[in-house]
Amino acid sequence: MADDDLLSQEEKDALIKGVEQGDIDTASERTFSDKPQSYNFGARDGRIFSSLSRVDTINELLIETLTDALQRMFRSEPSISVQPIQTLSQPDFVDGLDALCYINVCQFDPLPGRFLLVIEAELLSLFVDRYFGGKGLATGGARAKQFTTIEQKLADQVSKVILNELETAWADVLPVSASIELSEHNPDYLSIPITDEPAAHAVFEIGFTESKGQCHLVFPYSMFRPIKEKLVVAKSSLESFSRTNWTPTIEANLKQTMVELTATLGESTMTLGALLALRPGDMIGLKTPDDVVLKVQGIPLFAGKVGASSGHNAVKITESELD
Repeated sequence: MADDDLLSQEEKDALIKGVEQGDIDTASERTFSDKPQSYNFGARDGRIFSSLSRVDTINELLIETLTDALQRMFRSEPSISVQPIQTLSQPDFVDGLDALCYINVCQFDPLPGRFLLVIEAELLSLFVDRYFGGKGLATGGARAKQFTTIEQKLADQVSKVILNELETAWADVLPVSASIELSEHNPDYLSIPITDEPAAHAVFEIGFTESKGQCHLVFPYSMFRPIKEKLVVAKSSLESFSRTNWTPTIEANLKQTMVELTATLGESTMTLGALLALRPGDMIGLKTPDDVVLKVQGIPLFAGKVGASSGHNAVKITESELD
């Protein structure tokens, strides 16, 4: 076989035989759609948290302190691991939850916004079994539609332990105070608004034996923005990319792209009966918010104040996500 041959003679013979016998499909052709495919240039999911590498260090420290805290609580050392941080919005995360889970909407003073702490029903079942002297095994069979009083109390205790250890893990970065604003056992019953911006989703797997359950922490990006510099250990990989001669051309063409900018200038609520009674000519009072969110192609990028300019309704931009 020559030095530049990729296949041996035996491999070539086998390939030819496969084609002749029909074992290798050569009839199908790769097809390409002639329709344009949508791409969200505003979704910075792939790079928002990649530069905040210190968050991974915080999660590792949380595993160490939480292991000790749960060992004291359940008199048995748990096994805890964390999956790589994923990026998604809080509504998408909530939509993917089971109908029964323990959801905590939490505050993280002095940081803005709210984050989610969720204990899945299977993990709570492990905690209950271990708390009452079992080995920490998941309960088989169909579950009830809501948690028992004991399960709710234990879930509340574990949630407070996790938040306490979360404060400890964050101490070197920023002294924080984590507190539970409200708790719910069904995602459909969440009445508090949550942001639709990118969020960091950390999944912790916890167990005492081979049985394991999951606990979730979901932090919106806006919560990290005020301390972004403290969470950056290394420069973003994007900064190492060298500019090429075609980059200015792409930038120039992108700046000529037309996009849709929308803002909700008024909102109102009414009963279903009042809604069904509406007729042409009826007037609806709208409450104008002090601050409005401007969305580009449905993605919130700006915040501003409602006013008027040259006889037209206008919004004065006060905050920008592009900074």
